[in-house]
Amino acid sequence: MPDGSVGGALPGPIGPYRVEGVLGQGAMSVVYRATDGRTGQPVALKLLRGELLAAAERNAVLARFRREAEIGLKLDHRNIVRVHDYGMLDAAHGGAPYLAMELIQGRELKQYLEADTPLSVQQGGELMAAVLDALAFAHARNIIHRDIKPANIVVEADLTPKLADFGIAQISSSDLTQAGDLLGTPAYMAPEVLRGEKADARSDLFSAGVVLYYLLAQRRPFSGSVATVMQQILFVEPPPPSHGNPELPPPFDTMILKALAKAPADRYASAAEFAQALRHALAVAGTMRTAMPSAELTMFNAELPAAAAPARDRGALAAALETALRAIPGQPIDARKLTGLIDILAEWQAGTGGDAQRWQSVLLDAGIEPLTELIVAATPAPRAAPASQRRDWMPLVRLFAAMNRALAGTPAADRAKMSAARIAFDLSGRFFLYSGELNRVLMDGDNPDIQMLSLDFLRLEILQHALEELGAEAELAQSRSAMLMFAVQVIRKVTQILRACTDGNDGLARFGVAIILANIEELIVMAQRLFETGGQATGGLPQDAVAEFIAAAGRFATLSVEELRGEVATGAGTPDSFSARLRGVGQLYLFATRLTAPDCAPLMHSLSTLLYGLVAGLTADLGNAPVGDTGARTRLVALAEMASGLGWSEVERIALTALRRWAVAGAAA
Repeated sequence: MPDGSVGGALPGPIGPYRVEGVLGQGAMSVVYRATDGRTGQPVALKLLRGELLAAAERNAVLARFRREAEIGLKLDHRNIVRVHDYGMLDAAHGGAPYLAMELIQGRELKQYLEADTPLSVQQGGELMAAVLDALAFAHARNIIHRDIKPANIVVEADLTPKLADFGIAQISSSDLTQAGDLLGTPAYMAPEVLRGEKADARSDLFSAGVVLYYLLAQRRPFSGSVATVMQQILFVEPPPPSHGNPELPPPFDTMILKALAKAPADRYASAAEFAQALRHALAVAGTMRTAMPSAELTMFNAELPAAAAPARDRGALAAALETALRAIPGQPIDARKLTGLIDILAEWQAGTGGDAQRWQSVLLDAGIEPLTELIVAATPAPRAAPASQRRDWMPLVRLFAAMNRALAGTPAADRAKMSAARIAFDLSGRFFLYSGELNRVLMDGDNPDIQMLSLDFLRLEILQHALEELGAEAELAQSRSAMLMFAVQVIRKVTQILRACTDGNDGLARFGVAIILANIEELIVMAQRLFETGGQATGGLPQDAVAEFIAAAGRFATLSVEELRGEVATGAGTPDSFSARLRGVGQLYLFATRLTAPDCAPLMHSLSTLLYGLVAGLTADLGNAPVGDTGARTRLVALAEMASGLGWSEVERIALTALRRWAVAGAAA
């Protein structure tokens, strides 16, 4: 999983919950898959990471976490993520709060928006109508969500949406949030919120309108930098959504633009009224159906399967399979051919009669044993010559595994298992052969060939998938341990580069490191993903490697931010170089938050507190710049984006408040 916790052993029980795996990791928390030991119910368990909380943020973050729990426990609606429980770990285990929530099998709406195949008008409209139903339910209980956006809408496989994250929600009697507070996501904020007025239910409707526009027009109504978006929301009318999607039926333009009216009084009076208008538009456009079809069929325009063909004679099946298998060495197989071959295996299993000995001979002599030679010879190992590889290597592995399963329990099973063991042994050995090569490449000066290393890790990931396909558990465990070792080597290399830059106090070199870190981000993310399971199996990353990295990252970040602050004070540097270097610092810190090792929490807390203070000071300096200072505005945009990504809501608020001052003043963005 792209945002999973990296390299750490799973924690022990959290309250009454048994932790079973990592679902994801945010800026300040980790979400685990867990089971309630009292009821056996599976849950998503959100645990706040106290070591990442700087003192200036701690009280506000804890209050919002508690508010998310209190509100979630009150809201029982099919389109709202259900909160089951809230508790605190004891002081001996860090005293962090946790939240037990409904475990949902689905994806964020954000992922649907970024997919190549968008949802249809009918799908997107029905989905958002259900979200509006959830908002109507919350509003009836005086709860304003205040952060409606695609990332806070989880969509199940059947396209049922679930509204999540009431962490900054507002209750009528609450003093947690006040008029003037800028909390939420600027691209989805209503104009009155940007002006510093208190949000009400109609502010949520504006945000929902932005999401609906994005879904149906397939582009955002307001786009650009944070400063540009804020000014557009305040002063610029968005184009009709049909301009972005000419196939959008006419009723939707008027309906959506009403939700995006600048004045709250010009919007829908309630979420129920908005939902009714949306459903009416769907009906008028002729897109409403009596029942929503399955997501799988409608999303990909799949046709209903044709009627099953009559079963073929087993003798004919054996002959057809043999002909196809003997053609494989000279003709790569694609997904369609692979499916056809596996279908033949299934047809034989479902049939009766036939010459079983002949069938087993075909599988062994024309299939498994020749494929063994092909798979071993064409293995996409790191640094393997392209001429020795086949683009259908993974389909060959899948076909081999399917034939192996087909022979289970037959007299030919032992020969098939021997071939599988040979492949697994060869693949496992490739990991250890590569360990010396990786060490040589990483230690080759301060600028290793990042693209080649990325390709190497991609190939190793393919080999791991092959071991999984073969069911080679012992070799798979060995490969995971090897990947953990490779990840540690990468971390040590990054630490070495950081030390080389900071020991000489060379600012130009640190700017170069920011670029290098951006280039190897893909490699680091890949290494993280590959050693997640291995790290859990072996107890996590070595403490010395993590501690050395955190110390080097802290020194690099300190010197870099101090230099940036000096540039701001003297008017040196450019906004673009400022943004690039700030991104480098943010990437380092974010990488550090993903690492876990025994007893490294105090070090991580020190780094978090140090960097937070430096960035907060830099943000405050820029926030006092004159309205006409476009360079300061560009730098504040970079700081706001960094703070948002790291979960530093107070720093983000300072930056957004300054940007709001420019936007309200009508400064050119």
